[in-house]
Amino acid sequence: MIKTMDRRLLVPATMAIGGSAIAIATWIGQGFGGAVAIEIVTVVATVGYFVLGGRDSDFGAIFGSRPDERQANIDLRATAFTGITLVLLAIGGVIVTTAMGKQVWPFMLFAVVGGLTYVVGLLIFRHR
Repeated sequence: MIKTMDRRLLVPATMAIGGSAIAIATWIGQGFGGAVAIEIVTVVATVGYFVLGGRDSDFGAIFGSRPDERQANIDLRATAFTGITLVLLAIGGVIVTTAMGKQVWPFMLFAVVGGLTYVVGLLIFRHR
């Protein structure tokens, strides 16, 4: 099997492609100035992530896609904490926008997708 990309480069490459796609969409929808700002943030974040991934630390191992079992557990718990926080934020957004009489669907979308993803995850991972 031919190895085409170092695992440490996978996330930064994805960040660069995704950030550039957002910058292009911004350029189309809002003009050149906003796109340049987004591209600068993309480059800084991508380089920062790559540099952190090369460090000899827990963060470096996790960001560099080379965690041991303990670091993988830390990453899993941090990911779960992030998911819980985002679902609570979505539910709070539903409550606040409903109270203000504004459109609730963007927050409702994230709350419903978060809940359904949890149920699907339970169904998928219960046998593993």
